[in-house]
Amino acid sequence: MPSSRTPRSRLHHAEPAASPGPPAAAALPPGGSGALPLAGAVAGGAALALESVVNGRLGEHTGSVSAAAWSNTLSLCVAAAAALFLTGLRPAFAALSAALRSRALRPWHCLGGLAGGSMVLTQALTAAALGPAPYTLALVSGQTLCGVAVDHLGLGPGAPRRATRRRLAGGLLAVCAVAFPVLAAPDADRTVALAVLPFLAGCALSWQMAVNGRVDEAAGKHPYPAVLFSFATGTALMAAALAVLTALSELPAPRSGPLWHYTGGLLGCVVVLSAVLTVRRIGVLAAGLGMISGQVLGSLALGPLLGEPPAHQGTVAVGALLLIGAAVLAAPAGDRPRPDPLTPPVAEHPFDGRGK
Repeated sequence: MPSSRTPRSRLHHAEPAASPGPPAAAALPPGGSGALPLAGAVAGGAALALESVVNGRLGEHTGSVSAAAWSNTLSLCVAAAAALFLTGLRPAFAALSAALRSRALRPWHCLGGLAGGSMVLTQALTAAALGPAPYTLALVSGQTLCGVAVDHLGLGPGAPRRATRRRLAGGLLAVCAVAFPVLAAPDADRTVALAVLPFLAGCALSWQMAVNGRVDEAAGKHPYPAVLFSFATGTALMAAALAVLTALSELPAPRSGPLWHYTGGLLGCVVVLSAVLTVRRIGVLAAGLGMISGQVLGSLALGPLLGEPPAHQGTVAVGALLLIGAAVLAAPAGDRPRPDPLTPPVAEHPFDGRGK
């Protein structure tokens, strides 16, 4: 009898540790159901297309650098005011500081706003001259091409993904997607020169999404530090550019314009927040492709509203179809992600609560 009771007692005490509930929940991929995050990325992309139009119109009234500086400053003020209504900020910044001290996060990860500031500047410089659709195609082609490199290098949260031939072909097709409508424009030489800037801004946008995702992950998946740092560094860049421009030449006299021309900073908050929230759930590439879809659809919808001719819209639609094909090719297809040396596996810390 004593020998038969001992195994039962041990089995009884071992049952709670063998319960599959918590480990299974911790082992789930962070993306979970991707429909809602993908919809958020599409909405963020549509907001970015509208932001390009707004900042481009503002640049016509106030000058490109002044418009970019105003947009970033408004975004920073909104982000700073949001701190009054948010909770969990102290633990988030403490976790971020600990990640920086341990070198799991590098200081340059916190500089994503430099890319965002440069993108806002290209909006003010070229969006009005190019039109919403050509500007968007140039932006997202750079975003698609460089998104493959960003994923291969593992700059964003999660594991790196190999740059296969299929995905490289998608990136090159993205370049063709913007080249077709740009070269078909009546003043192709001027359009090509203008399209280079949003193309480079799209490359920077992929990097910004990746490093902001890193900051969000290091802050215990609290989006506020990534959003705040993004707008703070972008505003600092625009302030420096404005100071240099003021020292070298006289600023153009601002002209009055409609109130909606000054709302680009509010749309910028929507864009950055949606990027931070969706990258943590579905990864840099999927979030980038969702934003690309939203940008293309938004720019095609804005074209007729802004009086663009139907022939031009048809050319842009062909470019949009090529871009969709590029996005499909650039998406991962069965390539196994390589382990990320900076991010420990989730299974090693199933009960630490950092993923919640």
